[in-house]
Amino acid sequence: MDEMVECTIIHPVASFDTDEPEHWQESILCRGDSRKTFDALGDKMDRVLILENDQTWKGVLSRALSRNLSLHFWSAGRNLSERLQKEIFEVIILDIQPDQLAGNDFLKQVKSKAAVTPIIVTSETGEAELVVKAIRDGAFDFVPKPYTAEKIKLTVAHALENRSMRNEIDYLRREQDIIYDWNRIVSNSPNMKKVISTIKKLANTDSTILMTGETGTGKSFLSGTIHFNSHRRQKPFIKVNCANIPETLLESELFGHERGAFTDANKMRVGRFEQASGGTVFLDEIGELSMPLQAKLLRVLEERSFERLGGNQTIYSDIRIIAATNRNVEAMVSRGTLREDLYYRINVIRVHLPPLRERPQCFDQIAEYLLAKNCRNIKKQIKGFSPGALQMLRQYSWPGNIRELSNTIERAVLMEESDIIGEESISLPQPIPRQAVSSDVTAPRTSDLKENERDLILDALEKCLWIQKDAADLLGISPRALNYKIQKFAISHHRWRKNR
Repeated sequence: MDEMVECTIIHPVASFDTDEPEHWQESILCRGDSRKTFDALGDKMDRVLILENDQTWKGVLSRALSRNLSLHFWSAGRNLSERLQKEIFEVIILDIQPDQLAGNDFLKQVKSKAAVTPIIVTSETGEAELVVKAIRDGAFDFVPKPYTAEKIKLTVAHALENRSMRNEIDYLRREQDIIYDWNRIVSNSPNMKKVISTIKKLANTDSTILMTGETGTGKSFLSGTIHFNSHRRQKPFIKVNCANIPETLLESELFGHERGAFTDANKMRVGRFEQASGGTVFLDEIGELSMPLQAKLLRVLEERSFERLGGNQTIYSDIRIIAATNRNVEAMVSRGTLREDLYYRINVIRVHLPPLRERPQCFDQIAEYLLAKNCRNIKKQIKGFSPGALQMLRQYSWPGNIRELSNTIERAVLMEESDIIGEESISLPQPIPRQAVSSDVTAPRTSDLKENERDLILDALEKCLWIQKDAADLLGISPRALNYKIQKFAISHHRWRKNR
């Protein structure tokens, strides 16, 4: 038997805006109707405002929607403006007479008071011109009469889904603003205060920025902070790690390609520079670019133009470029591995991020933040560090900087069984020789890894939770070089899909 659900019918007598006495209402019992579409929307009783004068169609709507939705009927619009300002409805169903539809004044008034609420317009006419006008004036959908209960259910379900997606997007945008808030950056040390002061001045410019510093110092995060605090914040922010993408694919990744440009190019692909139009592209590990790609990047920096791979149409893209590297760029220019003209173009504004060991005033706050973050991700309740554990963390040199600290704390959270991180849960590797993590690395340094090379690689992989890129950063070699070493020593791990 269908469930009996109470809904409210509100009887008005006046126009859209009036100071007449308040409406009166009565409760009736509406026979429910099961519908899987609404079952998937959750247990929340969404509020639907229905502006319909015809009693027959009121009954159709009640039978179709009342099981899962809170229905509020409004026949003629008395004091509607005030109510829409005070109350929130997830969907509005608005019936408009054919002679009123041409003007759509009533629809515009409702939309002005409930701008974010999907409005479903129903009418006895379905003329294409009037339907298009209703959609253009803000209607979410148009349902001509006569309609079935199934049709109105599906339309309302789509409207609710649309409203939910809009809310989620708004939430994510707010979260994004919070994530990249200046106030969330830990900058207690003098050198980091200077860095933050500099990038705040740069945020609203379009100048190219070069970020340097050891691996794991936060170059990617700060590039996002610059973008989301600039006038480009509503446009895309796209990150490209030049070391993680094989050279044969990197050109297509950046510039895109036309159909048939190479084997398996079955369709045209838009590249990252084109996708980011109006926004910012962050090129991480720019020192890994080959000389031909450096020449193409130079043109992008100078002219903001390029062609897709296999194409001859010039594409213009208004983008800001932030580049980053952990290498000594001046040394690369001297050796000829970085074009001098490209160096001058990317080095317009230089921001150097200090390593974690040179930011002792920031350490405790960063460690506490990373602990809280990892506890949320792993769903464990841990209050903090024991004095001994915190002292161990402070004394270590952290060649992998914040990324290495985060991995170490994540492992400690996984291992700890009490509500305080103890010394026994802190696992620190043997110090890697400083020459192996130099910022001036241009090729695999086999001389640094001659003795116990396999053990050093295994130690780095274990410390970095077997993430090859992080291990390569820690060893001070490129991911390609580490890939070669892993194959050379037949190193494998069950987490890898294949032994690269």
